[in-house]
Amino acid sequence: MTSSRRQYVSTRPSVRAYAGAGGWGRNQNLVEYRSGVKLGPVANMVVIVLLIALLGLLYLTQLSKTGSYSYEINEINQKKTELAAEQDDLKVENARLQSLATIKNSDTAKAMTNPVDTDSAE
Repeated sequence: MTSSRRQYVSTRPSVRAYAGAGGWGRNQNLVEYRSGVKLGPVANMVVIVLLIALLGLLYLTQLSKTGSYSYEINEINQKKTELAAEQDDLKVENARLQSLATIKNSDTAKAMTNPVDTDSAE
């Protein structure tokens, strides 16, 4: 009776052989997926042109938003200037009205009399 023992030999390369050489390590896939779809040079150029056009449109929309914001800022600054001028006018009017009230209530104004007869010279 002869016994022959068969030993299983893997066709996969040893993980230990590649782990130290910067290749595969533990828990890494050894299968690489390659797509069967290939793009030609014309299709690559079309994709590149479309991407450049898309980036250009995004850039232009950002510029137009910036321009519209500057118009709004200019309008707000103009309103602010107008309101500041109106406030100054109101301060002057308030001071004038307060000064008239102060003059009417002063002792000098109370001591004055109304003229009896006023004639104009010809």
